[in-house]
Amino acid sequence: MRLNSQSVASVEQPHDFWIAMLIAVISASWVALTVAEPFFLAASIFIALALAALVRFDYFVYATVFLLPWYPILNLRFQDAFLPLRFVLFFAMWMRLRKRNVSIREWLLGTKRKKGIWLFAGIVVVSVFVSGTPLNLPSFRSLALLAGYFAVFFAIDGWLEHRAQLVRVLQVLLISTVGVALFGICQAIEGSYTEMYFFLYPIQTENIVPWSGRITSFLFQYNSLAGYLNLVIPFAIACAVLGKDRGLKLLGLACAWLGAIAVFLTQSRGGLLALLGVLVLAIWFLVRRLMNRMKILCGGALICILLLPPLLDHFERLQGVDDFTEITRLATWEVAATLFFAHPLLGIGYGNFRFLSSDLVPGAVQGQLEAHNLYLQLLAEIGFIGFLGFGVLVGAFYFVSLKSVREPDPLPRIVAFGVCGAIIATLIHGMVDYLFNASPQFGALFWLVLGLGSYATFAYPSKLVPRVAIT
Repeated sequence: MRLNSQSVASVEQPHDFWIAMLIAVISASWVALTVAEPFFLAASIFIALALAALVRFDYFVYATVFLLPWYPILNLRFQDAFLPLRFVLFFAMWMRLRKRNVSIREWLLGTKRKKGIWLFAGIVVVSVFVSGTPLNLPSFRSLALLAGYFAVFFAIDGWLEHRAQLVRVLQVLLISTVGVALFGICQAIEGSYTEMYFFLYPIQTENIVPWSGRITSFLFQYNSLAGYLNLVIPFAIACAVLGKDRGLKLLGLACAWLGAIAVFLTQSRGGLLALLGVLVLAIWFLVRRLMNRMKILCGGALICILLLPPLLDHFERLQGVDDFTEITRLATWEVAATLFFAHPLLGIGYGNFRFLSSDLVPGAVQGQLEAHNLYLQLLAEIGFIGFLGFGVLVGAFYFVSLKSVREPDPLPRIVAFGVCGAIIATLIHGMVDYLFNASPQFGALFWLVLGLGSYATFAYPSKLVPRVAIT
């Protein structure tokens, strides 16, 4: 007996119907859980990004850059839920390069700066195992974060192959940072961290200090937000001044203004000093004539004299250093200096300051205290040898980028100035804060910036394409 098409449809329809219903129920349930629980939101985005890495790698990179400010937490012991994605990014890039028969050795060791990164990584690891400090969770967490930062650097450096990618990354980074600044400004207007913040970070309902007028945006802490914004603002200023495309100029202008306002609303003294350093650097390198530079500097100083006093009246914290901050900072600096002099060569081991300092600072909670000083913490943890390695490495990126600031082509100039500004901001803010362990967003962005600079300063001559203006 022969079946017609209608009979076939009648047989298959129930089967297809129940499959469709099952898919609909699962999808609806997952959407409901995503809306109700931030864990499922993070899991959904994690799965989507992992699939994007397999299907369309460029989208995966852009999404990773866009989501840098978000820091989903799964539990207390494994805080950075996006840390595995950084290693996915690295190994996916490894496989892409092998598939294209690109030299892995050239990718990982092709320049002196890359060799310097591996040398610095080696010093960091050795410092942990020769320090004599018992192995502990804060140290391993710090090592994992640093490995994730290196993974971002090499992945970005290996992925960039043409100028269009570089321009898109800049656009995505600026758009993401505009969102960060706007959310922070909304917090200031509402006068609270907002319900959205506590939905994203429910653990903060118990851990975060009561609202005092200092914004955090998508980050965990106001000082970290100021540091994060100061890494992007140099790129925004350069895009606003040097960009040939009108959309890029407007995006850079919006990001620079909103970012500067958000930095002020963090009330971070170190962040504001770093922002001032970036602005002075911008005037010096992006304004051509000396007389124009002097006019802008004098005009800016006059504006500050006129506007800062009434502004500071509304921000008591910026009028001086309170006793609690002064006492705690001096105490942590003293502890860091003590630990350094006890282990001057290789320090107490990378990440071990949190583990050891609580015994030396009365009332400190183990695993949470930082030195609040980039230089003292590095000296304490990795000693003079590690500190020298870090200084030489960062200095190399700065001076190589500095050579490209005067390039006739605007694109390498934008990135080169962005790298120089980000490094200067980090070094200035580092006098009163240490953000690499406290903020995975800051650390990942810092090394991503260095990765952009590695490409834009032409570390790979074989990758170069004819220099043309940004369109």
